[in-house]
Parts: sequence; structure tokens; C-alpha cells
Amino acid sequence: MTILVAVRTRDPHRQAEALRAALGLTLRGASVEVALAGPLLTPLARRAADTLTSFGHAVGVDLAAALARADAVEVWT
Repeated sequence: MTILVAVRTRDPHRQAEALRAALGLTLRGASVEVALAGPLLTPLARRAADTLTSFGHAVGVDLAAALARADAVEVWT
């Protein structure tokens, strides 16, 4: 199962929370892709993104392309 996490918020704390939630989704064995509305805004968001990437998940994907691949979508605003 591939889950797309679309992070549309520009609030730094909410963005970091979304990326931590994406990490949590990987614990269930899902493949996760993260589409961002802008740059990573905090060190915590960067650390979560780096961890996702190190586990083989994609961060910073194109939203339209990722939608075509996703089995489920979670949107953070």
C-alpha cells in the first residue's frame, strides 16, 4: 500500500507534525510519499524527512504524479 501525505500547511509546527505522522505510517508497513507545499521549515521537520528518506520513502514528490500512485491520501493543512 502506498500512502501519499500531502503537506499543504506553511505552519512550521504543523508541518513537522505531518512529517512525524508520515513516519508513523511506515510502522504499519506502508510505503509513504510526501508532497510538500514549500521548503522544510524546522530542524524537526528536516530530521523526520531525512529519516523517511533513509528508510527508502520519497519526500518532496510531485503532488499530481504521487496522486496517481497512491492507494490512500492524507492531507495536512
